[in-house]
Amino acid sequence: MATDTAGGGECVRPIRLAGQTDHVDLATGEIRRASGPPVVHVRCSNRRASACPTCSKLYQRDARRIVVTGLAGGKDSAARLAGCPAWFVTLTAPSFGAVHSRRAGKGAESQVCRQRRGTCEHGRALGCTVRHGADDRRLGEPLCPRCFDYGRAVVWNSMLPTLWKATRDRLESAVASAAGLTVTGLRRAVRVSFIKVAEMQRRGLVHLHVVIRVDGRDGDGGLTVAPGWAAGELVADCLRDVLATVAVDAPDPAGVALLDTAGALPVQPATDGRYAVGWGRQVDIRRIRLGGDTDAGKVANYLAKYLTKSTLDGGALDSRVRSLAHLARLRLRDHPRRLVQACWRLGTDRAFAEALDAAAGRAPGRTVGLLRWSHGFGFGGHWITKSRRYSTTFGAVRSVRRRWARMLAAALTGRPFATDETGGYVAVDEFGRLDGDPQTVVLGSWRYAGRGRDPVRGGGS
Repeated sequence: MATDTAGGGECVRPIRLAGQTDHVDLATGEIRRASGPPVVHVRCSNRRASACPTCSKLYQRDARRIVVTGLAGGKDSAARLAGCPAWFVTLTAPSFGAVHSRRAGKGAESQVCRQRRGTCEHGRALGCTVRHGADDRRLGEPLCPRCFDYGRAVVWNSMLPTLWKATRDRLESAVASAAGLTVTGLRRAVRVSFIKVAEMQRRGLVHLHVVIRVDGRDGDGGLTVAPGWAAGELVADCLRDVLATVAVDAPDPAGVALLDTAGALPVQPATDGRYAVGWGRQVDIRRIRLGGDTDAGKVANYLAKYLTKSTLDGGALDSRVRSLAHLARLRLRDHPRRLVQACWRLGTDRAFAEALDAAAGRAPGRTVGLLRWSHGFGFGGHWITKSRRYSTTFGAVRSVRRRWARMLAAALTGRPFATDETGGYVAVDEFGRLDGDPQTVVLGSWRYAGRGRDPVRGGGS
């Protein structure tokens, strides 16, 4: 059993585990019971600040380290990777209806929200002359809810992981063609790595922030400096062309009735039953240069801050919505409520839900995606993903922290510890070997004992 910090640190709602840990000597088969309390506290490790501020901060720091290590080098990434051509890319969703927005002007003053005249077919004004503040609750809300296409919005969120995969595949083919290589030849010459973070916008649609790095390959399959043709803007130019044309097919929700008490209807008429899911027109591609405006550290900070956000501020949708009756009990504004309703009305249409899951590559037989992830407005992807060898991993970062926590616990309780080959202090196991020695197998037998600090032990571990 491994914990990030002794006693769950300052976690708001740590998980209590009851049990014990045994150390087994592989050479002799001897088993020794590890000393320690019968009940321990483990961090909840929730990334959302609304659920646990301390664990979300820790998650944020780990994510920042992963991002910056892949750009600036470090103890967990080969130093030669620092300076390889890299780009910071922001991918947006298309418009599904006009929403209130804050348009920055000179200084802290913002511009008028939307300068348009006239009314829509439902009698709502097409423009808004308000200069919204950063904390205005109307930001992201549609100017006319009946004009906003809720059906296609949640389908777009649901198909986003598939759209990103198609974009990656198309980019590889486009770069190979531009470089005069086959795809196989390209893979022998370079490797395109990435790390991406999903951000839920106030309008209920997901944007992607992506770091793309190009590494060269040597004859032995190792990594080296990228070739000259990849060091220029060829990759960025190919990416722009791909983003403008790539699309994946999904069933069109326009044929499914979404009428509710608020009168939210799909704005698009049913066509041939297919909906081409593509990127929005707003795309930002910036070169990452060490020491420049788009520096590795700044990019890492920018990405990490989005990881602790909830779908909604306040955490009302931090857990799954079980039914429309459950939704009715939640305190939500009209716009997010309609997005969740759209997920449920589309998800309960068996034919549509199965067609959407098939288009998204989800295996049949499970809860349909729109119902399972209705609290994420249909988005069921991971909030942070990366290529296998972009940089270090969450597991490696947390493993170092766990070893430090065990060493600290040993020092505080008077148990022995030693120094490793680097001179650092390390806890020892029940056989006197350094923590993590391959000759010792650690077997934990722990069961769930509740959430929060142990009321009997007064919060100790």
